[in-house]
Amino acid sequence: KSTNYLLGKGVKEVHHLKGGILKYLEEIPEEQSSWEGDCFVFDARVSVRHGLTEGPHQLCYACRHPILPKDQSHSKYEHGVSCHQCFDKTSDYDKSRFRERQKQIKLARDRGEKHMVGYDGN
Repeated sequence: KSTNYLLGKGVKEVHHLKGGILKYLEEIPEEQSSWEGDCFVFDARVSVRHGLTEGPHQLCYACRHPILPKDQSHSKYEHGVSCHQCFDKTSDYDKSRFRERQKQIKLARDRGEKHMVGYDGN
């Protein structure tokens, strides 16, 4: 899909990484790499760096946007309820539902069980 898009936009040379970007980050030393920054992944790691070390990003479990550790000190951040990106986009009712979900996740964890929602970042 991306190749066709780029070719359609007039890009003349499009190269593919054998094994994909994760294989590249796993095998190519950072000093020899052209990659800069974090690579976002669709699992609990959220982002990875060279050597597939986990990046600093976490997810806001209300809106699923990636957030940095510094974002957690923002006045609009509440774990599992809101972040600075979604606080003004969710209703008080939604926030109360998200708080209840976090409460249920914590209760399940305290019992040594996994909550049906699954991973919550803690």
